[in-house]
Amino acid sequence: MSRRPSRRQRLELLLGFLTMVTLLALVGAVAELLSASPGVVPSLVLLGCVAAWGLTFRAWRRAGS
Repeated sequence: MSRRPSRRQRLELLLGFLTMVTLLALVGAVAELLSASPGVVPSLVLLGCVAAWGLTFRAWRRAGS
């Protein structure tokens, strides 16, 4: 008998994944800013990652314990 993980557990898994991706996007954006010809795309990717992380965190808090 298999038990499905709760919504809160699924959101915790998504938060972990988004945290890792956001940190990588941060490193990429900083590296791009320090390059000779910085672009806007890495900063927009970072913004998208942070927005997704924030929405997921909000949903996780609302899911309760």
